Amino acid sequence: MNPNQLKSDLDERLEDVIAASGEREDGRLEFVLADRADLPDAVSRIRDAGVTHLITITGVDGGEEIEVLYHFLKYGEYDGGDLSEGIELTLRAIVPKGDPTIGTITDQIPAAGLYERELMDMLGVEVPDHPNPEKLLLPDDYDGGPPLRAENLEVTD
Repeated sequence: MNPNQLKSDLDERLEDVIAASGEREDGRLEFVLADRADLPDAVSRIRDAGVTHLITITGVDGGEEIEVLYHFLKYGEYDGGDLSEGIELTLRAIVPKGDPTIGTITDQIPAAGLYERELMDMLGVEVPDHPNPEKLLLPDDYDGGPPLRAENLEVTD
């Protein structure tokens, strides 16, 4: 399966939960959720399409909102003893700073737990239904704002 075929399949599977989709020149696919509440359902549909490996979860402070990026890999397929190249895709969820919460995907992908904890520590995005919401990177007594929020970044010359 090539990136264009996977994009067509996922466009169809996700048509009622995405606001946009695209394919970059390097073949990476990108999907933007229409509503962050649809994250667990979208991840389930992506997994049903054979995209099972979560690479990482990252976040970007966009000013009034935080983009939470779920990076996945669809493994290549064997054909006559050769393994085809895998396909990377990113699922974007937009989280407003006024309500910085998003659902967990740990029930589907247990390894997401550490990435979600990092998201909570570093960007202040809460994951209310996370099975272990303890701090991961910051000390327990840390009382500053989320270090990767634009308003908390220290700029030096």
